Amino acid sequence: MLRAHLHRLRLFPDTFCPWCRTTPETIEHFLLQWLHFHSHHNALCSRLSTLAITTLDLPTLLATSGIHPFRQRAVLSLTCAFLRKTGQLPRL
Repeated sequence: MLRAHLHRLRLFPDTFCPWCRTTPETIEHFLLQWLHFHSHHNALCSRLSTLAITTLDLPTLLATSGIHPFRQRAVLSLTCAFLRKTGQLPRL
């Protein structure tokens, strides 16, 4: 689980990302800002752009906002592929 969540549950002493150490490890940080997986983020953005999706935010990656129903499955599939490639899916 992400440290910000574990900290809220009083199961971890701090909220900080184990790689950045200056930013709370939230789902937004993990999916959108984490520089540790910069190349994976670039690949995800590139693949999303082939679907004409240029906005990269949490609602978009979870296919809940502004995504045509025809493309929702593809967006979720790309998001899951990103998580698998980073090896971080079990932490969520």
